Amino acid sequence: MADLKQAILMNEKDNVAIVLAQIRNGERVQVVFNKEIVVEVTALEDIETYHKIAIKPIQDGDIVYKYGEIIGKAVCSIRVGQHVHIDNIESVMVGNESQSV
Repeated sequence: MADLKQAILMNEKDNVAIVLAQIRNGERVQVVFNKEIVVEVTALEDIETYHKIAIKPIQDGDIVYKYGEIIGKAVCSIRVGQHVHIDNIESVMVGNESQSV
């Protein structure tokens, strides 16, 4: 059996994690927070190294969090294991600053 790939969860508030190596559709990914595996997900598509993978369901219009900060808003429903990128999230305005992907 192939080694499981890993992704890092940067903040407990986050609904995405950062993959540490290229992931292929169908591969299992261990999500690590503070050196502990917090969840395993199955990639639903190919994801490039250092890109984001959804670790919780994200509904259309939901806020997307990375590093505990708002990085955008979902423009469609995003399933656990999907690549989270400019195709499915958009920038949002927070106060006077623009937050982006």
